[in-house]
Amino acid sequence: VLASMNACAGTLRAVTRLRTSGVFSRRTHIATRPAHTSRRALGAGVIFTVLASSSRAMASAASASAFQGYPAPIVVPPPEGGATKAVCIFLHGLGDTGHGWADVASQMPVEGVRWVFPTAPTIPVTLNGGMRMTGWYDIKDLSIEGNVDDRERTLESAAYVSALIDDAIAEGIPSDKILLGGFSQGGVIALTAALRSPKKLAGVAALSTYLALRDDYPAALSAHAKSTPVFLAHGTADMVLRYEYGQMTAARLEELGFEDVDFQTYNGMAHSACQEELQHLATFIVKNLS
Repeated sequence: VLASMNACAGTLRAVTRLRTSGVFSRRTHIATRPAHTSRRALGAGVIFTVLASSSRAMASAASASAFQGYPAPIVVPPPEGGATKAVCIFLHGLGDTGHGWADVASQMPVEGVRWVFPTAPTIPVTLNGGMRMTGWYDIKDLSIEGNVDDRERTLESAAYVSALIDDAIAEGIPSDKILLGGFSQGGVIALTAALRSPKKLAGVAALSTYLALRDDYPAALSAHAKSTPVFLAHGTADMVLRYEYGQMTAARLEELGFEDVDFQTYNGMAHSACQEELQHLATFIVKNLS
């Protein structure tokens, strides 16, 4: 995995998105690709093949499909058509879709691992003047001081992820072979679902994000939460969700007694992702799903 990712390492070009298009969703582009190429377009190329060859994999089981307003997730089977032995569920940021991160599956082809990329429902977002866009929850303010959690939608989206976990278990995947991950808003939901899950999970990766509903803990922690491996990543130049969000999240988890928290800092990285971060993410996934 890491060798294939090193092959395309190089200078990274951060691409920002206007607030009206969704402030949490954009990732970094590799300079060898055309600067105008979006991550969503890159992901779509992978997924069209999946849709043509694996319609059965695209159909969510009844429990997740029962949630109203949540589109069917993008599903990428294990490389070379191998049997599914583990599942990685990864959530996008505000204004994006499952397609926006789906190309990560081709960058990290781990034997036996199926990737699931859910898409958030379309909701009005207060921060963007009430404009309707994909979002896991509403947000009114980006500042640490003014950010008030949308409890109802945050917990509803976390419940949807829990249903995806149950669907995978119903297919015969052990819960400790299911890993959650997410970027920005998606990272908030991944953390929320992982910390409250009654199932013992393989781990949770949260990129450029924060811990919501902080005062609910430790009361809301599941029996397995503190032993769940956690990978946190944040850039020092993040002007959307400041680096302090990442520091506060790592400190809070350690204060709660989490046994395995890996907080990685990326100097100069904005609200995006870089190749080094993706290499670290790949290492975390391989370590906890192998």
